[in-house]
Amino acid sequence: MSLTARRTDRAPFDERVAWVLRVNRTLGADGRWTRAKRFAAAFHGGSWGRLLSESSVSRWETGGSRPSRAAISRYEEILELDPGEITATVDTIRRYVGTPGAPAGAGTTSDQDAAATAELDTLLDRVLSGGIMTGARWDRLSTLVTAAPHLVIAPRSARQGITERLVSEMIIAHGRPWRQRFEALNRLFGHETLGREAVAACAALAADRENQIFIETVGALDGSRHPDASAHVIAQLHDPTNDRALRGALLACLRKVRFGHFTPGQRRVLVPRIGDLMRDPLFHADAVPVAAVLNPRAGVPFAGLDGVAALDPTVGPETAPALAHPVPHGAAAVIRRVFDATVAGLPREAQSDARDATLLTLIGEILLHPASDRRLYAAMLVASTPYGTPLAAALAAELRPTAADRVELNVRLLAGLRVLGGQAERPTVERLVTAARLPRSVVDAAAFAIGHLRGTSDRGFWEAALRHHAHRWRARRDPPSAAALTGIVYSLGIAGQRRILADVRDDPESPAPSRTAARWWLNLPGHVYDSSRL
Repeated sequence: MSLTARRTDRAPFDERVAWVLRVNRTLGADGRWTRAKRFAAAFHGGSWGRLLSESSVSRWETGGSRPSRAAISRYEEILELDPGEITATVDTIRRYVGTPGAPAGAGTTSDQDAAATAELDTLLDRVLSGGIMTGARWDRLSTLVTAAPHLVIAPRSARQGITERLVSEMIIAHGRPWRQRFEALNRLFGHETLGREAVAACAALAADRENQIFIETVGALDGSRHPDASAHVIAQLHDPTNDRALRGALLACLRKVRFGHFTPGQRRVLVPRIGDLMRDPLFHADAVPVAAVLNPRAGVPFAGLDGVAALDPTVGPETAPALAHPVPHGAAAVIRRVFDATVAGLPREAQSDARDATLLTLIGEILLHPASDRRLYAAMLVASTPYGTPLAAALAAELRPTAADRVELNVRLLAGLRVLGGQAERPTVERLVTAARLPRSVVDAAAFAIGHLRGTSDRGFWEAALRHHAHRWRARRDPPSAAALTGIVYSLGIAGQRRILADVRDDPESPAPSRTAARWWLNLPGHVYDSSRL
């Protein structure tokens, strides 16, 4: 199977959805469903209220027709997957390749429907009274709100309370709970009255120097067409709250430029600023993709792998920006090894046909695409299939932390594990967090990733990691040392280690950066923190 692909051969997003459905059915835990005829016969029921033909399954799984959200939900039910396991991923990525701020097509419930109104009232009461909100509830609330585009929730403080809580939960969630909240936020961005408040909620958090999560907070503004969103992104580019907020603004620029969100005046300001950031070693890698979308004709092929298909079928590999820190020349061989190991790690043999090229392409994007959001969404697609677990093992096996020519590749491998990794990969990542004499970017990537891996790390690891980096910080008191501590405390928060966070906050010997970060996590309202995990 060739590692190159012509532009005309690249699968559009709908074909990737078809691939996700197909591999979940054919490679899932229950071997009964490998036969499409038997699967179609069982389809009637649950979220699907009518009979289904085998040909319909075939069209969905080959990209011949787009499956509805109800159809994808029925796949989850029959295959005994957690609700939202596939639908949340499809919603998130379909939104990414579509027009920001546009309706998601999640439902068509009428705002005149008395039952829907009563359900919406119940959900709004729960949000505003401090009740527990799951990702599924946010999904439903945003669906009902989207179906009522002229709905006005009064007073304004209520609108602010809804959007501020959603954003606060989203930035500390991960996995499926994050995807459900992220999609809910994007639906609200497109709402007539709640959209502006959703933008304001992101902007307020981004301006708060006590906040601990900036890239995602600012980057989320790429989903809003409201002029306020563009103004806030430009403001963070020129006067950022901190370096992470600036990275978030650069990330937001990718889609805002592509979809024409910026005014001509804003573009005139944007161009020289991106030029300045390209000359800054700290931000060069993040600025290069923005420069490419500002001037597509100046783009160059991916470093190390010509023709890896992008999630967005409108941007060809021939116009993809170069990696600022190119991966090794042997990257194609790495991708092939990872692919082979992933397929070999399946519980049963995959059908050998051209659709395996989708997995190969996604692995290439996870490791080589210059835009971090493209790498993230490629990993999400694979994570929603049976390939996710063996791919995580294959990525961990490829880590070579001491190799000087693989620094950037190691960082990409760790970023992939942040989405795909589980308990089996934790020991590998733990060792990198506390290892001596490794490149700082690799250590930081491991520190920020460990909290996202499924499973748990024992208290001894967390205490050793804090001691190790606190000692380094006291000796140097430099930004890299502070960044590693911030990453460890971030992972403690994501992992729900509140007792250790309290110890860090209350220990007068703890470095100031870690105490400040721990205090922020512990000051989150209990209902927000608890909800974010559901």
